[in-house]
Amino acid sequence: MTTRIAIDLRRRLGTVDPRIFGQFIEHLGRCIYGGIYDEGSPRSDARGFRLDVLEAARPLRFPVLRWPGGNFVSGYHWLDGVGPKDARPRRSELAWYAEESNRFGTNEFIEYCRELGTEPIICVNMGSGTMDEAQAWVEYCNGTGDTSWANLRRSHGYPEPHRVRYWGLGNEMYGGWQIGSLEAHDYVKKARAFGMVMKRTDPSIQLVGCGLNGWSQWDEVVLDGLAEMVDFHSIHLYTGGVDHYTTVMQSHQAERAVRICAALIERVRHMRQIAHPIHIAFDEWNVWWRTRSHADRVGGVEERYTLTDALAVATYLHGSSTRSPRSSPAARASFYRRSTIRSGSTPSTRGRWRSTCTWTGRSTRCRPSARRTRAAGGCTTSRISGRSR
Repeated sequence: MTTRIAIDLRRRLGTVDPRIFGQFIEHLGRCIYGGIYDEGSPRSDARGFRLDVLEAARPLRFPVLRWPGGNFVSGYHWLDGVGPKDARPRRSELAWYAEESNRFGTNEFIEYCRELGTEPIICVNMGSGTMDEAQAWVEYCNGTGDTSWANLRRSHGYPEPHRVRYWGLGNEMYGGWQIGSLEAHDYVKKARAFGMVMKRTDPSIQLVGCGLNGWSQWDEVVLDGLAEMVDFHSIHLYTGGVDHYTTVMQSHQAERAVRICAALIERVRHMRQIAHPIHIAFDEWNVWWRTRSHADRVGGVEERYTLTDALAVATYLHGSSTRSPRSSPAARASFYRRSTIRSGSTPSTRGRWRSTCTWTGRSTRCRPSARRTRAAGGCTTSRISGRSR
């Protein structure tokens, strides 16, 4: 018996938004320090950026990069990470039980994005942070007036605004592991206050509300409370286990999450008569199950990836492509960590090597030769088509 698979290039299933191939970096283990940023290394440039990692990252051509977290952001105060590096304070980092040097901060992140030709996504601190702090961060990055925060950026050597478009309203604020976690209704009240001052500071920014997994009561409450002001609703999903088939097939839950979340979004838009679209920001997902203990958190969460994990990541990417009209941007967590919960290249003093999951991303990413069309908002997209029998 012969099995045949046919591809019908004339049948278009939808539009693939390149932002689904976004990535995520966090101050965790050796993702930032000793990873993408390694001052004093012979493999780094004068700014501290690892050149071998940049070489590995450029072919992925990811369009957005999310920072600084992740759990890290709920204890992070951005002012600690700007200005002269030697004058920046060294802090206790309570999310991952570490110390934070603050030598990689806002301006280093923006420079890194520019080096890669990617657009930044900044998530604000809604744990230990304040509304004034979030507003000031937007003004520091995007301000063009003669204000103290815009002038502070200029004094740090950046006369032109960074023009950061995407801003996340906290990270996983539903979780007891999160610094300053909240009940859903309390989060909505706080996020509306944060979002209002951030949008008044720069009306052009787009806000990302903090969702859970796309099908929970938290998602319903948050969408109902924030739909009028957000452009994206974020969801997170981590899967995997000892069994090969379970690990590979569990990632199909991502398609389920997007499908249900899209229905919740349509419901609230209809009930509230909201004209603007609300997209799904699937901004954390991956295989992560081996390193979930407290000891692993203290040790930097260094996950070792296998071919099974690569197949699971391929399933995630396939699901993101087929559900792309509703899911953008997405960020695989993370584009670069030392074999941690997030897949990517792995550094050492002798160089870097690519994990199995990185090769999956390289083979799935839309090619420059793909057929292109122009979508609303100026985002370049690619058409996908296919049928199997």
